[in-house]
Amino acid sequence: MAIPEPQVAATIRSDEAGDKRWDVVVIGAGPAGAMAARQLALEDARVLLVDRASFPRSKVCGCCVNGAAIGVLAQVGLGDLLQRCHARKVEAFQLASSGRFATVPLSEGVSLSRERLDTALIQAAIEAGAEFLDRALALIGERTSDACEILLKTESGERSASAMAVVVAGGLGCRVFAESESDDRKASPSSRVGAGTILDSAPAEYTAGTIYMACHPQGYVGLVRLEDNRLDVAAALNANAIKESGGVAELVGRILTDSKLPIPELLDGAEWHGTGRLTQRREHVVSERCFFIGDAAGYVEPFTGEGIAWALASGRVVAPIVLDFVRNDPNSNAMHAWTSTHQKLIANRARLCRCVSRLLRYPTLVNIAVRLLALAPLLARPVVRSLNASFEAKMPNKETATKHR
Repeated sequence: MAIPEPQVAATIRSDEAGDKRWDVVVIGAGPAGAMAARQLALEDARVLLVDRASFPRSKVCGCCVNGAAIGVLAQVGLGDLLQRCHARKVEAFQLASSGRFATVPLSEGVSLSRERLDTALIQAAIEAGAEFLDRALALIGERTSDACEILLKTESGERSASAMAVVVAGGLGCRVFAESESDDRKASPSSRVGAGTILDSAPAEYTAGTIYMACHPQGYVGLVRLEDNRLDVAAALNANAIKESGGVAELVGRILTDSKLPIPELLDGAEWHGTGRLTQRREHVVSERCFFIGDAAGYVEPFTGEGIAWALASGRVVAPIVLDFVRNDPNSNAMHAWTSTHQKLIANRARLCRCVSRLLRYPTLVNIAVRLLALAPLLARPVVRSLNASFEAKMPNKETATKHR
């Protein structure tokens, strides 16, 4: 059973938040938003971190934190966070397709529920000095030459706050503009949709420390034991196949059956959460006084923790750019700086994930890959090394963020 997590209490009321003029409002308290809020608060910025949910909360996610993400946490002084959350070390990756199996050793990475990870990161942001407001829908209103209006909608009513800048970290498919301005996201027509659940019990064949991945022409399903021994199930599925199969649980069961992986008894009665199309991108990761990070800036079908890694890295790297925009010169080229930095941050990693997701659409190629990896697991070492590698983009300093002025 899940280990109960204490709720993260709001540190400010919506009416109090509306009375203040913030340096930065961060919309979305997942890994990207919490990281950005913490890094900004550490520099004494007046930061409001706001989310429509209350925490802890479940999330459609593979719950894997890879070596790249671990590196980001270490770089910002949170190297002990995963250990304090009792994260479980992941040592192997098993690929299954059409009854064939291949197991690849993993040198880095842990599994950790999003309830614990997100809660710990929000708490770290609060401890750094950020204010936190939960159960509040934040929408971007009028933007002027010196501030941005933020509409905060809660059960008690609506308040209006103002900020010099906004960091949007609301996740995949978030909509944050109150007026007619449209989000310029584009979803790949061939993209799959996400679905996930967490099971309190599962077959013993799913051992701790191994990521299981069942591949199928209609999608793939990842399974991993969490820190409290629950089984996280996360899938990327063909939307039409979900309808044809009669639902998410039915399609997931079919994929596991065809891959010859055991089907958990609790699968049919599980509470499933879904997402829109997983592969999306924004035409622009900046808008007037707004910086988009994490999944809100773009996403590619997930693969062993890349989503969390991108989120943490973008939250870390955006902070000094936003800080320069707020404190030094709003007319500086911070917008260009974030566009350029974001591209350098994830371009190569997104390309790798895109290639892997395309490969998984061809059963013949997958079966060949499984056979080869079963004979020579070390053939996967370049991919594993790339996923765990540190991000190429370094944290911008003041000189980097202002060099284009």
